[in-house]
Amino acid sequence: MKKNLIYIVMIAGSILLSGCGSNSKEDPIPTPTPPPGGYVLANFTSQLDIEEYKTYPIRFQLTKDGLAVPDVPVFMKVPDQSIGSIQTLKVITDENGKGVFTYTPPAIFPEKGKLYIVFSDGDITLQETVNLTFNLNTDIPTDGRATTLSISYLTSECDETRGIIGHYAIHAVDRFSRVPVVDIPVRVSLVNGITLINNEKVQKGKGHIFYENPADTASTIKFSDGSANFSQARVEKGDNLIIFPSQGRTDASYIGGWDIQSVSDILTLNEQYTNLVQDNALTYLIGNEERLLGGENGAAGRLATAHVEPNYTTDNNGYAYFDIVFDSILAGHTVTIEAHGNENGSRIGVAMKTALRLDGDSFSAPDTQVPNSGEVEKARIPITINPTCVGNQPLIDVPLSPGSFHAEPGKNCQINRAESDFHTDGYGAVIIAVNTDGNTTATEDCTITWNGNISSLLYEY
Repeated sequence: MKKNLIYIVMIAGSILLSGCGSNSKEDPIPTPTPPPGGYVLANFTSQLDIEEYKTYPIRFQLTKDGLAVPDVPVFMKVPDQSIGSIQTLKVITDENGKGVFTYTPPAIFPEKGKLYIVFSDGDITLQETVNLTFNLNTDIPTDGRATTLSISYLTSECDETRGIIGHYAIHAVDRFSRVPVVDIPVRVSLVNGITLINNEKVQKGKGHIFYENPADTASTIKFSDGSANFSQARVEKGDNLIIFPSQGRTDASYIGGWDIQSVSDILTLNEQYTNLVQDNALTYLIGNEERLLGGENGAAGRLATAHVEPNYTTDNNGYAYFDIVFDSILAGHTVTIEAHGNENGSRIGVAMKTALRLDGDSFSAPDTQVPNSGEVEKARIPITINPTCVGNQPLIDVPLSPGSFHAEPGKNCQINRAESDFHTDGYGAVIIAVNTDGNTTATEDCTITWNGNISSLLYEY
């Protein structure tokens, strides 16, 4: 069944309004409404015609009063990962105010869809639309071999004994999104806790994958990073190396996960493939299934795990299914999932960041009041995970979208983003600052509310 594709993407932009009409005195041309705040989203991708399964750029340029706005963080929100993916949720505009997001269509094409480009600076919110048209080109010949894997989230359930169980599907297709030959062995793994290298979680453009003997595709596969010594970084045998697609580095022969067989200043990888494209400037992370939540400022840390079960081969429709089983306190947290398949010795892989989904995606925070004193008032607000089968738990160490908090009445009370801390602490609380105008005749208190849902959470990296 085909479904409409809808994404909600938070990035900097505006709606440029224009008027048309006559120039008579009786029917004058209306004066164009200036863009709110002077912001304009120019040269953005308004239409994507999708004919095959590949990545597509979504470009934009942010200006204010006609001048480029550089070094601005631009965010994307993807509420449903089963209808495609965005490579990264955050882009910083360059010196010309420009940025590019990379969109990957779903394995099964819908008929059409929209992306919503939204900009908010705390005072104004603007929106533009990118229209998607899907038209699979069936005239291009194919040999039916799998060249691409995609991962889709299905549903979640809560089990009192096992924790939260997220159900996922892998789809193996060729480059034109046709179903390939079945029975492709697929392995799936994830990284929950990340090993910091040079105090960073994600190593951008630093990795190098290669054959030990570059001329011999039967030789051992190695991985290095000229800026790091892996043994000194406490990388361990059995950890998981996951390579992300990045600009100009998208070959499926190395994207995804690799088991680490041994560690020195470089890594020896455990699997062997003859189709590896040796490449450098790769973006990657290393980690395993465990992480310690909290533990700062006197809070007791908690070890939380997430693991994949089981691994399968693709069925008659090119699908394989797997579960992620995780401690309920990890709901809303970012993990990186990878899948890679072996088709007659040729490797194809995929990697994606995702938020672990709670059954019902239920998160909450109490409405909180601060006095309308005429000063900046701050409140500590607990954020809660609400699974259906176990008791409520704090949402520890997760960044929340500033735009998901509101203060009412808006005429007298406004969220002060600069003095707020939207990252939950070791107890699951955020600090929200409110500018109050002191007009107690209008209202004696300001009420802070939070739109608690999965789209209100940000990726951790």
